[in-house]
Amino acid sequence: MRKVKRLLKENWIPIVAGILLTNWAVDYAYRMRGYDAIGSEWLVLPFTIFIFNWGKAVWEDLRGE
Repeated sequence: MRKVKRLLKENWIPIVAGILLTNWAVDYAYRMRGYDAIGSEWLVLPFTIFIFNWGKAVWEDLRGE
């Protein structure tokens, strides 16, 4: 439980951003298709978290931390 709380505390910004972007992407994809289907727009949330953590690691590496 502590690990989950720690992960949520560290990643709340990309989680919120990912949820908002996923909501927009799903709505946009459904409007463009004209019908309900599951596509890669559902990968926006995990991709947002991945990019955020990757960028954070690169930033720390460049700063020498």
